[in-house]
Amino acid sequence: MLHMERVQPSKQGIQMVRLANSWLDRLLGISPNEVLNSGAALPALDNPAQALKRSADAMRVSAVDPETGKVDYGVLADSKAYSEFRQLTLSLPLCRLEDIGDRQGQMAFWINLYNALILDAVVSYGVRGSLQDQLGIFRQAAYNVGGMRFSADDIENGVLRGNRRNPFLPFAPFGREDPRLEMAIEPIDPRVHFALVCGARSCPPIAFYDGTKLDEQLESACINFINSGGADFDSASRTLRLSRILRWYQKDFGGRRGVLELTKKCTNDAELLSALETGSARIKYMRYDWTLNAV
Repeated sequence: MLHMERVQPSKQGIQMVRLANSWLDRLLGISPNEVLNSGAALPALDNPAQALKRSADAMRVSAVDPETGKVDYGVLADSKAYSEFRQLTLSLPLCRLEDIGDRQGQMAFWINLYNALILDAVVSYGVRGSLQDQLGIFRQAAYNVGGMRFSADDIENGVLRGNRRNPFLPFAPFGREDPRLEMAIEPIDPRVHFALVCGARSCPPIAFYDGTKLDEQLESACINFINSGGADFDSASRTLRLSRILRWYQKDFGGRRGVLELTKKCTNDAELLSALETGSARIKYMRYDWTLNAV
């Protein structure tokens, strides 16, 4: 696992991160022990990454419309695939870093776990309408992995983004002495933003990933996202409207220039490509639709 050099925070800084996260969870009414896979732990799996991928993929087949990417949560809740997945999560408390695999295997494991966790949370908490109505759901929805609590927010920002702060919060998920920091993956691969599905209609379509094919799959997810609504060009006004994901996580892509370079690399729109090459496009960002991605 790769690590980037960082300035070591002071003990006071470590304590502030811990207190800030604890305070926010208390404010939202989230217990530090609340997880969706509580109960007697089952024996650890020999290959948790592949087991998770197979189980999560079975849930996708059972309840996700392949044309629209929308989820039939009623069908999912009653499916054998969901029941088997819930059983599998009871093995996660005994999962160790070395069980997950190399960097690519780790990334695939956490992407798949995040996407499955969101599906599980929507069913378990009875989410309807907009995800914004379920305040704090991304901190509430969590699994015990390796004896430690990982919320959806922890997985996205703490693990897959190398412990970078949520764009809506002023502090990182993990303090320097937090044992979960061992799971943080660096350097960040910004294409994970096209693979993580938070359950909203403006998210990318749901898919599940294989560590042995991850680079190819993330590249495909990036291209599909840009050409399926992530970038919309109005040739009359020379206006490029981009997904707000690209605004929130702009630093991960190398700033505004990096976002435009990525769009240029991925787009199939000849007019947009020309506008980007000449620098004549006006940039705006779309409103994010937090409506649940349900059928």
